[in-house]
Amino acid sequence: MRILHLGKYYAPAKGGMETALRHTAEGLLSAGHEVRVLVAGHAHETVREDLPGSPGSLIRAGVLATWNSQPLTLSLPGLLYQEMERFHPDVVHLHLPNPLACWAWRRVSGLARSRGTALAVWHHSDIMRQRFTGRLVKPLVDGCLAAADGICVSSMALREHSTQLAPWRQRVQVIPFGIDPEPYNQADPSGEGPFLFVGRLVEYKGLDVLLDAMVGLPDAQLDIVGTGPRRDHLAARLTKLGLTSRVRLLGAVDDGELPTLLARSRALVLPSRDSSETFGLILLEAMAAGLPLVTSDLPTGVRELNRPGETGWVARPGDSQDLQRALAAVLADPAEALRRGRNGRAMVHQTFGRDEFASRLLSFYSGLMTSNR
Repeated sequence: MRILHLGKYYAPAKGGMETALRHTAEGLLSAGHEVRVLVAGHAHETVREDLPGSPGSLIRAGVLATWNSQPLTLSLPGLLYQEMERFHPDVVHLHLPNPLACWAWRRVSGLARSRGTALAVWHHSDIMRQRFTGRLVKPLVDGCLAAADGICVSSMALREHSTQLAPWRQRVQVIPFGIDPEPYNQADPSGEGPFLFVGRLVEYKGLDVLLDAMVGLPDAQLDIVGTGPRRDHLAARLTKLGLTSRVRLLGAVDDGELPTLLARSRALVLPSRDSSETFGLILLEAMAAGLPLVTSDLPTGVRELNRPGETGWVARPGDSQDLQRALAAVLADPAEALRRGRNGRAMVHQTFGRDEFASRLLSFYSGLMTSNR
């Protein structure tokens, strides 16, 4: 099968959509299919690269500027048209939110229809923060969703609660993400070490709540991995709260370093404040490494991964005292933390592996192609 993914960015860019797209491409390539990925780059010039595995290629479109987190890639429709002509994809898979991807698709939709190319849409999340922008682009995005031969999401919670998907809910298929657990198989957590946060340093991730919780745990340490606009604010807050000796801001780390970092940690903490946290791929990576989870109890895919009493602990979103309680429970019973970490690792191998993910996705594609003929 020939599959063309149209996303926003690609690794080494950090973010949930970017990580999901990388795992998707790698899983399909590993299963022996032809994959091309078209995304925004990080320079004015368009760059073409080979993807790990064969045959796979990555096109990073030149970017003029960025507005409201949206890369302005005016060459995108032309590049997509070229790939439609050269690659002849069986399926084009758009990853949303990304309004320019919808714009690019509209420019090639006639060609796609004439060739029987199926359109799939992966809805990663509603537009939560740029509400004015969301209203402006709604007709464009709605047109894409209406035209799609199939729509998929990563969790039942997103399918049921997304306001943007409401008109098409009965056509939405749930395909949980999966990862390659192999890089994490050698991790052997000891039940000691610092708590670990990995993610963008942005407000909805709830890091202020986590730092407040740490104040009441004088024996606990915390490593914060990631970059983002809240970095300077967090550094100042560490000083104000007297946490500089126990909390480290480590910045970005390479993907290859993550298994080692997870292995030396006590638990993975994801204290996100709201439903902007739709799944949390870092949770799967932590589970694969055998770490227990401490997360906000959100009505999203996070709840489907972190099962209290089985794979970790939960706390009320935005409640630093309740988060402190959950972290204290991890500290108080290292043996129980290790047990829940082992349960999480088994869950990844049984349900959230890359091969299972690729199989579910290919079945989805096959159904679209059959109905599109």
